[in-house]
Amino acid sequence: MSESADFDQLDCSAVIADVYLLLDSECDDRSRERLQRHLDDCGSCLEAYGLESQLKSLLSRKCGGEHAPEGLRERLLIEIRRTVVVTTRTDVRD
Repeated sequence: MSESADFDQLDCSAVIADVYLLLDSECDDRSRERLQRHLDDCGSCLEAYGLESQLKSLLSRKCGGEHAPEGLRERLLIEIRRTVVVTTRTDVRD
């Protein structure tokens, strides 16, 4: 098999791992084409892609455009500023 053919071969785990790149249009044209070819030929990956697509759409409809109340944002910023990280140094002696 040629190097190009090896590169074009995708296993299902790689497709599922990259499905959000395809859904969010965050992959280059070649990757998009490779992922789409795999989805066209693999029913189980296409089903998983469909579920992820539906989930993303549902979340967008139900949560899109909502923002946390300004008071909550201010309280979180205050708590973040008040948080102090304490580290303990232990001297190791031989």
